[in-house]
Amino acid sequence: MALIPEQVRQQLKDRFETVLTGPVHLTLYTRPGSSRLILPAGVGCPTCQDAREMAELLRDAAPEKIILEVVDVSRDEERALADGVPEVPTIALASDSETGRIRFQGLPTGTEFPALIDAVERVSRAEPGLSEDSLAALAKLTEPTEVMVFATPT
Repeated sequence: MALIPEQVRQQLKDRFETVLTGPVHLTLYTRPGSSRLILPAGVGCPTCQDAREMAELLRDAAPEKIILEVVDVSRDEERALADGVPEVPTIALASDSETGRIRFQGLPTGTEFPALIDAVERVSRAEPGLSEDSLAALAKLTEPTEVMVFATPT
């Protein structure tokens, strides 16, 4: 059974066709071939295959706008570390080929899936969705700042 039902896939295609304006570079950091087996040394990724299916779904919903790159961290650990991606799966979004600063660690399903779709749309439209006050406050920052948002249904 597919992670995302066909009806939702079609709705996503229809939505992206009208909403996306600019390119979105989506990078999936994964460790393929590890299936659902988790070994004591931390080797294994129970959700990497599902994350890949989700990333491919996004690409396939708008192939002319969404560019997908898959990074196998078992083969390119240096790249993952340089990009600041310590965990898999991680989905990173950017408007260009730079390292994506919007990241979803783990599998963004359930209540996190709409947030992923919203992030894709905002990146495509270069629309941060922040108030004028927030943008003004951010403009005053003089040093790099990391913002983390944690989502949980509970």
